[in-house]
Amino acid sequence: MTVHAIQPEEADRAALLQVAQQLALDHGEALRALAQLAARACGAPRAGIHLVDAHRVWALTQVGPGPHQVSRADALLPDRDRPGSVLILHERPHERDDEVKAAQMAQQGLAAWVGVQLVVEGLVLGHVCAADTVARTWADDTVPALQDIATTAAAMIAGHHQLLRARRNEERVRTAGTAGSDWLWETDADSVLQWVSASVKLHTGMDPASQIGKKISDVVFPRDDETRASWERYKLARQRHEPFQDMIVERDTPRGRLTVCISGTPIFDAEGTFKGYRGASRNITRQLEAEQAARRADKLLRRAIESFYTSIMITDPQGNVVLGNRLWRELVGDAFDATCTRWPDIMRRMAHAGCYPDCAPGQEDAFVAWRLGLRGTGQAAEMRFRERWLLVRDDALDDGCTVHFAMDITQSRQNADLLQQQQRALQATQARLSAVLRALPDLWFVIDADNRYLEGHLAHPQFLGCPTELIGRPVGTHLPDAVADLQRNAVDRARRTGQPQTIQYDLQTSDGALHHHEARLTPMPDGQVLFLSSDITDRKLAADKLRVSEELYRSVAASIRDGLLIVDLDGRVVAMNPAATRILGMPAGTPPLIAEDAPDFILLQEDLFTPLPRAQWPLQETIATGQRIIDRVVPARRADHEIVWLQMSSNLLRVDPQTPPFAAMVTFRDITKERLAVQELAISEERWKFALEGAGDGVWDWDMLTGAVYYSTRWKHMLGYEDHEISDTVEELFSRVHPQDRDIVSHSTMEYVTENTMLNEVEFRLRHRQGHYLHILSRGRVVERSRDGSPLRVVGTHSDISRFKEAEEARRAQQVAESASAAKSEFLSRMSHEIRTPLNAITGFAQLLRLQMGSDVGDAGRRTYIDQILHAGKHLSGLVNDVLDLQQVEAGVMTLRQEAVRLDEEIVQCLSMLLPMAEQREISMSSHIAPDDVVIVDRQRLRQVLMNIGSNAIKYNRHGGSVVVRTQRREPLAIELSLTDSGTGMTQEQLDRLFQPFERLGRETSNIEGTGLGLIITRSLIESMGGRMEIDSRPGHGTRVGITLPCATSAKAPTDDAPPADDSRAVSTQTDLPVPIPPESAPASSQALRVLYVEDNRINALLFAEALRPHNQLELDVAEDGDIALSLARERLPEVLVLDAHLPGMSGFEVLEALRQIPGLERVPAYMCSADAMPEDLAKAKAAGFAGYWTKPIDIVAVTTELCRLAQRGDNAAP
Repeated sequence: MTVHAIQPEEADRAALLQVAQQLALDHGEALRALAQLAARACGAPRAGIHLVDAHRVWALTQVGPGPHQVSRADALLPDRDRPGSVLILHERPHERDDEVKAAQMAQQGLAAWVGVQLVVEGLVLGHVCAADTVARTWADDTVPALQDIATTAAAMIAGHHQLLRARRNEERVRTAGTAGSDWLWETDADSVLQWVSASVKLHTGMDPASQIGKKISDVVFPRDDETRASWERYKLARQRHEPFQDMIVERDTPRGRLTVCISGTPIFDAEGTFKGYRGASRNITRQLEAEQAARRADKLLRRAIESFYTSIMITDPQGNVVLGNRLWRELVGDAFDATCTRWPDIMRRMAHAGCYPDCAPGQEDAFVAWRLGLRGTGQAAEMRFRERWLLVRDDALDDGCTVHFAMDITQSRQNADLLQQQQRALQATQARLSAVLRALPDLWFVIDADNRYLEGHLAHPQFLGCPTELIGRPVGTHLPDAVADLQRNAVDRARRTGQPQTIQYDLQTSDGALHHHEARLTPMPDGQVLFLSSDITDRKLAADKLRVSEELYRSVAASIRDGLLIVDLDGRVVAMNPAATRILGMPAGTPPLIAEDAPDFILLQEDLFTPLPRAQWPLQETIATGQRIIDRVVPARRADHEIVWLQMSSNLLRVDPQTPPFAAMVTFRDITKERLAVQELAISEERWKFALEGAGDGVWDWDMLTGAVYYSTRWKHMLGYEDHEISDTVEELFSRVHPQDRDIVSHSTMEYVTENTMLNEVEFRLRHRQGHYLHILSRGRVVERSRDGSPLRVVGTHSDISRFKEAEEARRAQQVAESASAAKSEFLSRMSHEIRTPLNAITGFAQLLRLQMGSDVGDAGRRTYIDQILHAGKHLSGLVNDVLDLQQVEAGVMTLRQEAVRLDEEIVQCLSMLLPMAEQREISMSSHIAPDDVVIVDRQRLRQVLMNIGSNAIKYNRHGGSVVVRTQRREPLAIELSLTDSGTGMTQEQLDRLFQPFERLGRETSNIEGTGLGLIITRSLIESMGGRMEIDSRPGHGTRVGITLPCATSAKAPTDDAPPADDSRAVSTQTDLPVPIPPESAPASSQALRVLYVEDNRINALLFAEALRPHNQLELDVAEDGDIALSLARERLPEVLVLDAHLPGMSGFEVLEALRQIPGLERVPAYMCSADAMPEDLAKAKAAGFAGYWTKPIDIVAVTTELCRLAQRGDNAAP
């Protein structure tokens, strides 16, 4: 993008400011004398001449103390827009504007100031002023004195400006004279040269001074050819004192005799007396030589045509014969004479005379039309003419003429049959050879003994270059130098050694892709070489990927802490990482081996002594069954005989899921320390768990030989019994177990006996004395066994976990509800994103079309179509917003910022926003709100509620109806806000369906827009803010909507400096159609604002670029991903960042974090432009440091306005 052109007036001011600065450098003392004169005339200690530009005020010259330069905002200036403006300031101002200037005076330490404008050539450049640090009143003659000094200074600047312009003009003439092909001259009334420009030296080699004083007739002389008439015309014009042009003469110069063309204009003084000529001369020697050469070439061409052995004739655009050689004249004979010179007429004469045997009688005109139609087709035709066969062809020239060729092919026709037979045989042979060669998948060429392309498969996809330009050219002509040298050397080696040669090289195709090729060169007889080339790009890339993949896997295997073995299906270890040798206790660097060759390493059973059968090893089991094993824990004896516990996983390896396995992989880690820690924890738990009796758990001790059970006092109190009310029998427990849990308890008890269980934990329900059931967690442990391992005694605890169970149930229900809500929110978020992305392109380009469309009446139809697209897009976007709002309300995640809000201000603002809609239907609106009605609400959500209800009251009202808004205190701490319309009203049945989602009460097919969600969201928002909504309506009597809101405890109105609510989805108040805004010019001294837009969707990027194109103060760079954005930012620092949230590789947040690391981009404003519209998305962007959030579909006018504001402010540039 480019900066707007500077206005002419500003350009003139800038030029005059530069002249003034140059004057200060050249004549500073004179300007300082003017400043001293001003100080004496005003009797002030300070005086000066100051210049003003767009940003600052600086002293051209000044006397007395004071700053040399101040910003324009802090400077004292006469009114620039009023020519001749004078500014006089005293210590005590009387007006508001003077108060501001008095503050500026005080800031500069001044008590009195007077100044007049400095006007140069009608433009205000600054002022001449005087100042005093002591309060005073300026004398009456102060201003006239300053004006006289300002006039003197302006005259000095203007005079210096004229002097500089004269110097520049003189330099331009001098430079133009040397740069052009002419030289200038001037004579007096007697034709004596008075002046010659310096360029004569350049064009003729003569010194200009040597020509002064000579007469024209002594310098040049006429030519003895057709140009002599120009000399006579010059002499006649000289006698009449008239201008003359293009006099062609010759003159002698140090460079030889030259032919020159001279033109001149007479000069007269004020009384009309002839004073001489001024003119220009030009060297046309080469031009005349070229014309003569052309005439000679034309003569030679005519002779050549005459000598051709082919009949040639040329006609002009009208068909007249311009030239015909001897053979053509002999061919047509008497048909061409002075009475018949047009080729169509000659053709008709010969056709009627029977010169064309193939022309049937009566078809002469058709034959002539066909014959004339051959012109410009580029095709040759064979025809019989008298007793001969002719091959004719008519070629059209660019100037409309036609060249007619006719060749006698009678002898060729006589041999046509034989030639056709030979051609058919040759064509058949060539077809077979071409079919064989083109069947080859490779690109092939035949190279002759001179290293030139003889023939080849030029239509092959691998061929690069123009086929018609290759045959006969040297090898490698169309290739880069390095590849060409490689091929030529290979050809020479093949020819020299007689052996095939193979080479590889890389070539770049027309689309920029780099392809790898392999060529085989085979020597052939007669020094020829057959060149076959194959594209091996895919093969090479596959090999590179395989090599990289192998290196990657090798690096990963070497760096992980788990052991890894790769074993083929025969049990041979083919790969082992360093961790495996370390865990298995093998020496470092042990080569792969067969599992049977490592007898020192075995897996053990639980007793840590008996070897585990090899068939039960996880790896062997996976090979045998094909099943994957995950995290199986087994003990093992390492090669150094140390016992370790391993956690092993194994699975088969396949190239792809459809192919059989080719190997198996086992990974394992040493968990010995974890295992020992678990055992120590178990022992510690056994030692201390029984101390839980004092913590509230009940303890039981069961003697399995006698059947006696000890129940602690806490155990009995847990069930509501005293110590003596429960006996020490097993039946006391089982009789109170819930019927549904008895099988669980019985099975748990039997595990101690049948399954040799050491520890047992079970949950069940026990009946309380009062009849309800308690949830019990029972933990038991065998503390004594017989010699045969049978349990003798089990000790355990009972914990009442009823509260935990209830909390767990509540938590589970809450998790289910939260999961459902989260899934719904995720779906709606994705749905919103997927809808907004294409909707951004639809409404965006529609906005661009609407902005670019003029006011022409013929565009009215297209404007209507575009408006319909925008209305439909706005409706769909509103529907998505409503659905998201409804989800937030239902999920209870909407965040409200309650504050004191004055109802009168909010209602007046909303009614003004709704006024255009009401005016379209001639609906009157009025409000009756007390100024002290203050409610506690969320300002943004209250505005949304009022806009929803107000727009419904207008949309469903009758034409010419009314809407009345009023408030009334219904309760001590509540205010009722009512909105009444004069519409058609609703029935009770319609009121019952009013708050059903997407219900529009039969208005779905009307032209009234809506989604059927607005009232649901409105009611939910009101209730979330602590209020309620009531709707009263009767058919034919309109509708009344009452909203009760909590009022503020104090009538004090909220302060105006409250931060504005963030409404990223605010609806346009006037119209949803884009309003064209005139592009603003960038400041004259600034460059365009550089915007970096990171967007992987090319349609969105195109939309953004087209939206910014009319604004020359904005310059856009687009990057498709984070890496490109970082590269562009390093090359040239952007001043504004705009990022999409979802980008390939890095997200928009990660890209912003990376860009912030670049010096100069730490504080550059960044904007998120995304289709994500959930509140958490906006909060995340704000937390990440984004200055704004533009939700797709974007409002082009709002976006460009914000960027133009940044460009105009100019304080956001990166350092």
